[in-house]
Amino acid sequence: MPMNNWRDEVLKKFQNQSNKIILVHDTDFLLDDESLLNDLKEHGFAVERFDDSISFRYIYEQKYRLQEEYCKLIIYTNQQLIFPYEFLRKSVSLSVNIRNIFPRFSAQILRSMNHADLDALFTVHAQYQGSSSDIGTLEYIIKYMYKIPYEIIDNEVELYKLLLSLHYRGVELPIIVQKFLIKKFKQILALENLPIEKLISSSNFFYNFLEKQWASLVDGYIEVKCKKNEIPEESDYYKSNPLTHPDVRRLMSNLFTEGILSKVQGILSEQIPDWMKMGIEKINMSEDLHKKILNTSKEITIMLDDAKWYKDWIKIIDLISELKCTTLEVNEIQYSKDVDYLMTKVNKRFEEWMLNQFHTLVSLPPFPKPKMVHHIPHTIYARKKENEKVALLVLDGMGFIQWKQIKKYLKENNFSFEENSVFSWVPTITSVSRQAIFSGNIPMTFGRTIKTTASEEKYWKAFWESRGILKQYISYQKGLGKETYNPDNIYALKRDYVKVSGVVIDVIDQFIHHAVLGEKSLVSNLNIWLQTQYLVRLLNDLMDEQYTIYITSDHGNTKARGIGRVSEGVLVDQKGERVRVYADKTFLKDSASKIDSIPWNSVGLPENYYVLLSQYGQAFIPKGFENLTHGGISIEEVIVPFIKVQRK
Repeated sequence: MPMNNWRDEVLKKFQNQSNKIILVHDTDFLLDDESLLNDLKEHGFAVERFDDSISFRYIYEQKYRLQEEYCKLIIYTNQQLIFPYEFLRKSVSLSVNIRNIFPRFSAQILRSMNHADLDALFTVHAQYQGSSSDIGTLEYIIKYMYKIPYEIIDNEVELYKLLLSLHYRGVELPIIVQKFLIKKFKQILALENLPIEKLISSSNFFYNFLEKQWASLVDGYIEVKCKKNEIPEESDYYKSNPLTHPDVRRLMSNLFTEGILSKVQGILSEQIPDWMKMGIEKINMSEDLHKKILNTSKEITIMLDDAKWYKDWIKIIDLISELKCTTLEVNEIQYSKDVDYLMTKVNKRFEEWMLNQFHTLVSLPPFPKPKMVHHIPHTIYARKKENEKVALLVLDGMGFIQWKQIKKYLKENNFSFEENSVFSWVPTITSVSRQAIFSGNIPMTFGRTIKTTASEEKYWKAFWESRGILKQYISYQKGLGKETYNPDNIYALKRDYVKVSGVVIDVIDQFIHHAVLGEKSLVSNLNIWLQTQYLVRLLNDLMDEQYTIYITSDHGNTKARGIGRVSEGVLVDQKGERVRVYADKTFLKDSASKIDSIPWNSVGLPENYYVLLSQYGQAFIPKGFENLTHGGISIEEVIVPFIKVQRK
């Protein structure tokens, strides 16, 4: 393999090691990389993170003890921990360091960069001839890696063009880069009235800011044209507004098309120029929807060709869910068929990726953002300030499509969001994935309770107790959402001493399992429930009590058609509409040979828990029946939202 990226430099450390076990101190998080983990696997290594001795010993005994003579194992930690003596005496110890890979750059600056940017950093590092000082490294990286021409930005148009490009592409600027730009831009007289810090640091704030600016522009245009009977294009307000600049208009067009920016409603579109119509909601949405489907389909098709890492699939589910949600609201049959065809195309590729790559997610850390649902409590704990109150609302069964519907409603009720995405555990059923959320552990560690949710409260309280919060300050509550809202029924609200609250709202999962008309029923029922204001009132009351609020889900849902029930009696240990679980691998293999199905690789699952999944669009229910369900590995079931909710 030619040495042409930073991973090759890390691989060289392991390739000539003869020891079966290699202990690695990796305080720069270099091994927390999907591609590098794949490379190590191809070289015959198994890789496990070491966070604490108890959890690691459990995993080691389950997976490696009986075959330790035959496997090469890398055990790594991102902390300054001492490995157990048992492993120290029969292994070799190494360390990997970012300074050795990027000797020309300041190591302190590199450690403040995002891990995902290491590939781009390695490329620009080769051309760097400057000082390894902090400021020299930082200025070079901003100009040549992030391609931000901060020296020539001296007006609102140039600033908007930069921010539109950065936020739309999802570029996550490190804090040190944000501070550098904020300091530079605050010195520019033409930008002195703008909330520079928030515009740069928060895409959510930036989009809300743009929406207000856009509504003001459209209203001002109508005011001048209709009431004052003047030519709006000649007014000073129009000429000076950065949103009228052709480059800014072009960049905003995608945001309106994809639903990232909300369009202005209630304006007579014939009174305004064609370019402004992109941001105005029409009474007849068919033309807009047709254009949206064409553009988004083209974009997703291009993305599918390059989809290799988990972040690629997060972008895809966000796009296709917005499309699906819109078609369900409009209820245009032909458009729904077009989106369903696209969804099938996406899932064909996603299924392959899940079978080949899902295992790499298990080794990735929960920082700076969670990748899997069991990372969520770890991430919340890492972000939690001293004495800060936090609430985690788990909307059981909520997929990305439902989140788009909920988001739209909450946005109209003055909420804003920091949006992320996480992967559910497979099988995507409540007893597996929701239990992982509240325990903060992989399913392998709760094998004895994996068929029930009865231990969630115990696991949730144990997680926070182990991090120094007294048991009486922790609350857990499930089964909410079906009743008329009453704050006196919410533990987090009626118990003043609660600091950490876990809440399960399971109405969506109930809607899924009783959706007589499939997706249409779910949309309708969810809309009716939202209009009861249950969620809005709960969020407002929690915020009034100074809670920081996160919303997530244990799994999503998908529609599937029955291929016929499978009768296996006692041979099958657990039955689901999209999944069957066996206690013996022989039974699984026998069933897989007879049923149109997918044997799962059981990564992260306990012993004697072997999973058989149905194909995309299929379920183990009577032939011809169509149902909304979950349990499988479709993108709709697997990737779920993880949202921080705030007031606008």
